[in-house]
Amino acid sequence: MKSRGVVLATIVVLCATWCAGQAQPAAPQSAPQNLENSTPVITKETRLVLVDSVVTDKQGNYIKDLTQKDFKVWEDNKEQTIKSFSFESGAAAPSENQKRYLVMFFDNSTMNLSDQGQARAAALKFLDSNTGANRFIAIADFGGTLHITQNFTSDADRLKAQVKNLKFSAVAPNADVQDAGPLPGPSSMAGPMLMNSSANFGVRSLLMSLRDLAKGMSSVPGRKTLVLFTAGFPMNPTDPDAEQRQAELTAAIDACNKANVAIYPIDVRGLVTPVSEAPQWRIVPDSSEGRLVSATLTLSGDSADLPARLVYVQRSGGGGGGHGGGVGGGHPGGSTGTTGTRGSPGGTRGNTSAGTAMPNAPFSQSRTLIPAVGGANDMQTVLYELAAGTGGFVIVNTNDLLGGLQKIAQEQTQYYVLGYTPPESEEGTCHVLRVKVDRGDTKVRSRSGYCNVRTGDLLAGQPVEKKLETAASASQPGNVAATMLAPYFYTSPNTARVNLAIEMPSSVLKFSKEKGKEHAQVNVLGLAYKPDGTVGARFSDQVDLNFDDKDQLEAFLKKPYHYENQFEIGAGKYDLKVVFSSGGDTLGKLEMPLTVYDYDGKQFSISAIALSKELRPLQQAGNSLDAALLQDRTPLVTQGLQIVPSGNDHFKKSDVGLFYAEIYDPLLTTATPPKVIVQMVVMDRKTRQKKFETGGPVADAKPGTPVAPVGLRLPFDQLPPGSYELEVRAGDSTGRYTPVRTANFELE
Repeated sequence: MKSRGVVLATIVVLCATWCAGQAQPAAPQSAPQNLENSTPVITKETRLVLVDSVVTDKQGNYIKDLTQKDFKVWEDNKEQTIKSFSFESGAAAPSENQKRYLVMFFDNSTMNLSDQGQARAAALKFLDSNTGANRFIAIADFGGTLHITQNFTSDADRLKAQVKNLKFSAVAPNADVQDAGPLPGPSSMAGPMLMNSSANFGVRSLLMSLRDLAKGMSSVPGRKTLVLFTAGFPMNPTDPDAEQRQAELTAAIDACNKANVAIYPIDVRGLVTPVSEAPQWRIVPDSSEGRLVSATLTLSGDSADLPARLVYVQRSGGGGGGHGGGVGGGHPGGSTGTTGTRGSPGGTRGNTSAGTAMPNAPFSQSRTLIPAVGGANDMQTVLYELAAGTGGFVIVNTNDLLGGLQKIAQEQTQYYVLGYTPPESEEGTCHVLRVKVDRGDTKVRSRSGYCNVRTGDLLAGQPVEKKLETAASASQPGNVAATMLAPYFYTSPNTARVNLAIEMPSSVLKFSKEKGKEHAQVNVLGLAYKPDGTVGARFSDQVDLNFDDKDQLEAFLKKPYHYENQFEIGAGKYDLKVVFSSGGDTLGKLEMPLTVYDYDGKQFSISAIALSKELRPLQQAGNSLDAALLQDRTPLVTQGLQIVPSGNDHFKKSDVGLFYAEIYDPLLTTATPPKVIVQMVVMDRKTRQKKFETGGPVADAKPGTPVAPVGLRLPFDQLPPGSYELEVRAGDSTGRYTPVRTANFELE
């Protein structure tokens, strides 16, 4: 598992001139090698939130003579005391301590071939006059997957060669996706290294690409500039994926703010709308589009040859509005960041049964990171939200792309850095930032806020971690009956994300009165052992459960406790051991074999199979989606629904049984993407007789994206009680087939 806690700690220690958007306590550390001599090191613990702010007059001219007393900073509408202040000077030739970092990001998924050519031409002209000592530029492109084609360098010739050699995308941008029919290099570096994102299958949209790219820049010093060449894309609120896209937008803005990355989108289409004022802040009233009546799975069409499609039924009216209880919560507000709450908040660690609120209700304010804007056309709204949320601006309605690039470049050394000590806040809360200058005729741009998100490997270095690690290697069994499933999904060649799910009796959790609440804590440690006994992957976690009164606790105890986590692992064979404790003598020990098959990223392949008993329309999953993405987790989503992975393989006839898998077809990113189908077979495990078979087109096989998620209903109504094996594979219209993946289940 990635050690993100160490990265975040390093960010805070090196926060003299650069920062994460979220305060993190840190122990003293030395600077990373690739940041040598780039910034002074703070040698004592600190908890500063640093806010970069660009100040201009109403004509757009930068104001450079402000002092600390001219600024005011608010967090959640409460003024904070500014503890540190600095200004990045606009020297024409930056000194050693004024390194500038800029990423050119080409969104080929939305630009047509003509737009792609114009973007490259403007970039080449820009590189002619904007490279040199301490001016580091990187090149990235997205055409369904994220590729770092050139890491940070000041070598103009190398950069221009990479821009010229960028692969043109022939995928129709912003096209409607129709259902499929039947089948018939790394360079030498002069600057910090970005993450290796080539062929990252976990990135299934532009927004998630931006999130991952920002995370890769978290260790790069200073304020980073990301220029987004794009043709824009719509965010239709009636689209089945709209809620997922909003969660992805939230996660992208939060990741940029943590890594100190400002996004500057350029709409390469030129003069597409009348020139108008930039969008103004506005407050959007709370609204609700309906109440969930039922969530069912049906076979679509008149023939069993078609796949089972996920569908849900909504009825208008009866919504809970912005105060919870209905499908939608409030919409993010204006500059003050108001928002509503949602009816069923929750995260990935708690009891996720339908109708049961999470005990801690995290991330109820996460959408405040998305500034509400008006005045932009549908294709540009997200561009304005990205820019306003991260402190950048948008270049639109101009055929002078080079002029827009030059304007963006001016801001690399035209900003103030304000620091304050944030108030203590609960984990999972998000906070709105606002900066004001006490001088007339000024405009201020800064990031919209940050979220207090837990880091990975929470138990690292704690005594409880050693205790659990000893228990994992001991021969004694645990005393808690629990079950575990661990399907995996490829994130890049020969690398996978394991979606671990555990079901344990909630009665084993040790609750006690603490600060007026019923409180319990669950500590979890996972270790994936290689055949030689070494550890190939690990994670640790600490879950705090709090209830206001015993009635809430009693409702919680009526159902098993559902726990989820995710970790990355390389291809290979492992022995996965997970141990957990809730204090006292409670100890759960689970063990299972885990095999992640080799995958080079060029094959037609399929993930493991995740079984599920629960799905949620994305309109109701907003907070849980936000919680997952903000914690760098990937929810299982298809056809506008979030599928909750089950921690056991036992089902009742009355259960809503389904499975989720991902199909990987690199040909979907080509000019003539194939049609993709999925086939499902249910076998009796004892007799090996085929009991059910179906197949048909994959609805979410979208051109330009090599990953096609699929979720199908298990035919419990056509099966007697017994032990079964589920077999799943995919095929495409080129005649290729994936390997067969299997999962066992019991039907009572």
